[in-house]
Amino acid sequence: MNIVILMAGAGKDFEEQGHSYPKYLLEIQNKPIIQRVVESLKNLGSNVICIIRKEDQDRFFLGDMMKILCPEVKVITVENLTKGAVCTALFAIEDINNDEELLVLNGDQLIKANLFTAIADFRNRKLDGGIVTFKSVHPRWSFAALDAEGLVVETSEKRPISDNATAGCYYYAKGSDFVRACFSVIEKDAETQGFYYISSTYNELILEQKKIGIFEIPRKDYISFANYQMYENYLSHRKGGAE
Repeated sequence: MNIVILMAGAGKDFEEQGHSYPKYLLEIQNKPIIQRVVESLKNLGSNVICIIRKEDQDRFFLGDMMKILCPEVKVITVENLTKGAVCTALFAIEDINNDEELLVLNGDQLIKANLFTAIADFRNRKLDGGIVTFKSVHPRWSFAALDAEGLVVETSEKRPISDNATAGCYYYAKGSDFVRACFSVIEKDAETQGFYYISSTYNELILEQKKIGIFEIPRKDYISFANYQMYENYLSHRKGGAE
């Protein structure tokens, strides 16, 4: 399985709060967030590709740190900010445009649930794609609507169409399906607020009659640090004794 970790997003709001290092290096119990992300992937395979900003490598040696955490990791640097995760992920096209399984996930989040269990479920159901989800209707997330058989019939970004919010962890039985869907998203200009999101690729695969499913995890097992307020909220919960 190929695993792509997206780490090329901007962290301007963190910088404005006095955090000079990339948000992926924010520490939770003395470990950087990205270290916890890598540790959660150990049972899934060693073919890990990290896509980071060139600035973060030049200033903070983020890629060097990733190679210590995962010696086999391939680090790809991006010169400028892209128009979203779809565009960023395509920087790994030479490694993922094939028939191997693919997992794409964000580097600024923690999923406490066992991802191997989720992948095994997708495989057992012989799905072409799978989305890890949790229950929420907050419009900050992406969403997946299901049919009576539990298959995804539509995804949306920042627009609740169900209470199945996506946890920024996306599975594809074939990486080539993902690549093809990415180009389709861009060609159709299927953007949200000026950006192309990974969730949109599933709409393209659904049009091809591909089978897409979800694997639900408890809400408490998903922690996002997409912006500074989410990080502060998490720290406040921990101080209050929450998990």
